Amino acid sequence: MSLGVIILAGGRSTRMGADKATVLLDGRPLITILLASLGRVPGVDQVVVVSPSLTLEGVTVVSEDPPFSGPVAGIAAGADALSEVDLVGVVSVDAPDAAAALPQLVQALEVDADADVAVIRAADGYLQPLCAVWRIASLARALASLSSVRDVAAKKLLAGAEVIIEVPGDGSERDYDTAAELAERGEVDFA
Repeated sequence: MSLGVIILAGGRSTRMGADKATVLLDGRPLITILLASLGRVPGVDQVVVVSPSLTLEGVTVVSEDPPFSGPVAGIAAGADALSEVDLVGVVSVDAPDAAAALPQLVQALEVDADADVAVIRAADGYLQPLCAVWRIASLARALASLSSVRDVAAKKLLAGAEVIIEVPGDGSERDYDTAAELAERGEVDFA
């Protein structure tokens, strides 16, 4: 099955103190780290980055309308930019290792033909809707079930799925909201 991936990189990054996508981790921008790791995931046919400010050579970049209108609006904008994929991965730029979770999520959907979405349940017990793989038709139905996609938390999108597979996380799904958290992973610098 073909896999398109949406990278959400359009938040205000207020807790990080700078645009998360451009924050340097061990000398590399988070967006570069995530894009490189997606390049090693089998089956990834397309990648769309959702950001109002990034320009990336060779990568489709779109923005939700209006910018900064939340993760579900970003997912909707990213999904609109994908063409002819069976599955849609959703990851966030502040989870630079999240691509490693995608093969397990895809496999879970291959095993259960009735499932709409496979999503990571992190070790802390939190369901990570920004580390998930959707069937494209199921994602379209979930988006259509909402009265609006603006300012909607990603967790609400899961309510539009009938069958959700939870896959135990291995830590690769962890997102880093602050520079101090990211410093646990490596040297942090602001470009």
